[in-house]
Amino acid sequence: MKKLIQKHLLLFLLLFICIKMQAQTASISGIIKDKETSLAIEDVVVSIEKINNHMHTDAAGKFSYSSLAAGTYEIDINKFGYEKQVISVTVVDNENKQLDITFVFSAKTLNTIDIETDRPISAASSKYLSRIDFENRPKNSAQDMLRLVPGLFIAQHAGGGKAEQIFIRGFDCDHGTDVATFVDGIPVNMPSHGHGQGYMDLHFLIPEVVKSMDVFKGPYAPQYGNFSTGAAIDFNTADTLENNLVQLESGYVPAASAITAKRGLFLLQLPDINSKITSYAAADIINNRGYFKQSQNLNRASFFSKTVVKMNDHSTVKFTAGGFGSSWDASGQVPERAVKAGVISRFGGIDNSEGGTTQRNNFNLTYHTQVKDSEFETQVYTSTYRFKLFSNFTFYADDSINGDMIEQDDNRTVRGINSHYTVAHKLGSMNNKFKIGASFRADDIENQLWHAPKRIRLSPRASANVHERSSGIYANEVFRFNDHFRAELGLRYDYFTFDVDDLLPTDSAHANYSGYNYQVLMSPKLNLIYSANSHFQVFLNAGSGYHSNDARSVVQDSRNHQLPRSVGAEVGAIAHAGNRLIASCALWWLDLSNELVYVGDDGTTEDKGSSRRSGVDLSARLQITPWLFVDSDLNISKNVFTDTLFGVQEKTNFLVPLAPTTTSTGGLTVKFKQGFEAGIRYRYIADRPANETNTVVAHGYNVVDLSANYRSKHIKIGLVLENLLNTEWNEAQFATESRLPFESQSVDEIHFTPGTPFSAKIMLGYTF
Repeated sequence: MKKLIQKHLLLFLLLFICIKMQAQTASISGIIKDKETSLAIEDVVVSIEKINNHMHTDAAGKFSYSSLAAGTYEIDINKFGYEKQVISVTVVDNENKQLDITFVFSAKTLNTIDIETDRPISAASSKYLSRIDFENRPKNSAQDMLRLVPGLFIAQHAGGGKAEQIFIRGFDCDHGTDVATFVDGIPVNMPSHGHGQGYMDLHFLIPEVVKSMDVFKGPYAPQYGNFSTGAAIDFNTADTLENNLVQLESGYVPAASAITAKRGLFLLQLPDINSKITSYAAADIINNRGYFKQSQNLNRASFFSKTVVKMNDHSTVKFTAGGFGSSWDASGQVPERAVKAGVISRFGGIDNSEGGTTQRNNFNLTYHTQVKDSEFETQVYTSTYRFKLFSNFTFYADDSINGDMIEQDDNRTVRGINSHYTVAHKLGSMNNKFKIGASFRADDIENQLWHAPKRIRLSPRASANVHERSSGIYANEVFRFNDHFRAELGLRYDYFTFDVDDLLPTDSAHANYSGYNYQVLMSPKLNLIYSANSHFQVFLNAGSGYHSNDARSVVQDSRNHQLPRSVGAEVGAIAHAGNRLIASCALWWLDLSNELVYVGDDGTTEDKGSSRRSGVDLSARLQITPWLFVDSDLNISKNVFTDTLFGVQEKTNFLVPLAPTTTSTGGLTVKFKQGFEAGIRYRYIADRPANETNTVVAHGYNVVDLSANYRSKHIKIGLVLENLLNTEWNEAQFATESRLPFESQSVDEIHFTPGTPFSAKIMLGYTF
C-alpha cells in the first residue's frame, strides 16, 4: 500500500511538472558584448524582477531564461565598470526571444554602483569596497590579493615561502586562524596544522587568473563555517582569458646591490574544442634572493588550468587542476639587542639555516545549473599537501650547545564536497529567496615536531596521525518586505570529529595525548538591510561563529563537545554621494569564548581565555575626475581578554598581544582608457602591545609604495617602487625570550623581521 501511494505521488508530481512546462513555454536568451570591442562580456548580472532571480553571463556572454509565462518583463543588466541598462521585453506563448545586447564601458566607475538594486551584494559594506578596489588596484602577487580586503594587513617573516601573518579587525590571526579563505570554493586553511591552527598559504594562487573576490567581515554569512570569525574571503578564477600573455619581471634592491627577484608568467588560452568547451593554462615561476644579507633562495613554481563545458543553456561543468612547489631559506626574526649592539645588521641573521619546503596540488570539479527561479551547484575537490619548516625563535635558550632549531612537518590529504540549492519563491506578497547548503571535509594528517639544529634531527618532540572530519549544513531565507527593506535569517550547524594517534612512546618526558572527541555548534545569523534609495543603505548584522581548535588540544578534554563560539554584531551604513563618493561606516563588536590553542612551535597547548574585540571601520572611495580616484580606510579597535564570554575585562594582563589597534591604508590612482594607470599608496599601523601588559611594544610603521602600468594592443609594461621613502620598518614582530650564544641568560624583548627597503621591480609582457 505504501509503495502504491509513493508511485501515485510520483506520477502526480511528474504530471504537475508537465502541466507547468506546457503552461510556460516562452524563453528569453541573449548575448552581451562590449560595444567598442565587440567581445563577449562574462559575469554580467542579468535579473528579472518578476521572477525574483538573477544569473550571470557565461564566458561567451550568454544568458538564458526559460519556462516563462507570456507577458512583458523588465530585464536589468548590470556590471561594474559599465553603464547599467534596463530592457523591456515582451514574449508570447511558445516564443524564444533572442537578444543581442551591447554594453558601454563607463570611465566613471563609481557611477556604476547601484546600492539598492545590486542584488548579489550582501549587507556587508566591505564587499562594495573590495569590488571597487579589485578593479583599481595592482594585483601582481598573492600578497596584493590579500591587501584588497579593506582593513587587512599582512606580514612575511620567513624568506617569502611561509604563509603570511594576517591582521584584521583586532585579530592577530597568526597564519589564518580567524580568516577563512577559499579559491573557487576550495578551502585554503589547514586545521590541526603542524605550524599553527588554520594555516593559510595562498602562494599557489596565480593572481592574473582571478576575476573577482567576495569579502565578508565577521561571522554573519551562513555559508562560511570554520575560521570565519574575523572575515571570509572567496577568490573566483576566470572561466576564460582575455588574451594570451608572456610576462617577465625583475626586481632590484639598491641596498643589496643585486637583482633580487625574477618572475616568469605564462597565460595560454587553448584552442576551443568546440563552441561548448573552453580551456586555458597558466604557469608562474619565481626566484627571489631577497634583500637580506644572506640570500633567501626562494624558488616557487605554480601551475593552474581550467576547463569549462557548457552542457546546455542552463548547465555548466568546470574542472580545475593546479599546484605549486616552493623552497626557501630564511634569516628569521632577530632580537633588537643584537642589531643595536652591532652583532648583526638589520638584514642579518642569528641562525641562517632556517627555511623550508612546501607543495600543494588541487583538483576541483563543479557542476552548476540554473533554470528559471532555482539554482543548484555541487562541488567535489581534493588536495594533497606537504610542508617542512625549520625555525629557531629562541636561539640557545633551551640547548646552549647545539641551538634550539625545530623542524615542523605536516603531510596531509584533503577531500571535500560542497553543495547548495537556491530557489526564489513567493511568501504572501513578498518575493523571497531560500538557500540551503551542505559541506563535508576530511583531513588525514601526519604531524611531526623535531629538535633539529642546523636542519639535523636530534630528537622528536611530537609525532601524531590526525584524522579530522567536519560536516556543516546551513539554510538562509531572504525576506524582501518591499523595495527598501529586506532581512536575511540564517542558521548553520557544524559537526566535527577528532581522532588523534600519538606515535611517541609514553615516558616521564612525554605524556601520551592520543584520543577521540567530537564537537558541535549551532550558529544563528541575522542581517537586516534598509535601502532608502539607490544611494543609501543601512545594515545590522548579528550572528555566531567559531574557529575550531587543534585536534591535539580537543582530544585532551573529551568532556568538551562544543566548538569555541564567537558572537558578534555590527551596525553601519554605506552611502553613494553625488555619483562620485562612496563612503561607509561600521561599528562592530565580537566576543570569543575560552580557547585552548595548540602552539605548534612548542608542541604544547596554551589556554588563551575569553576575549572581546570592538571597533569602527571607516572607508571612502572618491572619484575626483573620470581618471583620478582616491581611497582610504581607517580601522580602530580595542582588544582585551575577559573573564568569560560576555564577561568583564580582566583586571591585569588583559591586552591581546599583537592585535592591531589602529590601521589605515589609502592612495591615489590614475586610470586612463588609453591603457595607462598609476597609483601611490600608503600602509599605516600604529604601535601595539606585544604582550599582555604592554611592557614590550611592537613598533608601528608607515610605508609608501608606487606602481605604474601601460598596456597597448600587444605590449604590457609595469613599474613598482616599494617603500618609496626608504622607511626603516619592522614587518613581523614578536615578544620572544631568547638567548644569544655569548649570553648567560635569556632576554625577553621584541624580535622582528625587517620590512622591505626601497626596491624597484619592472615588468614586461607580450599579449597575443
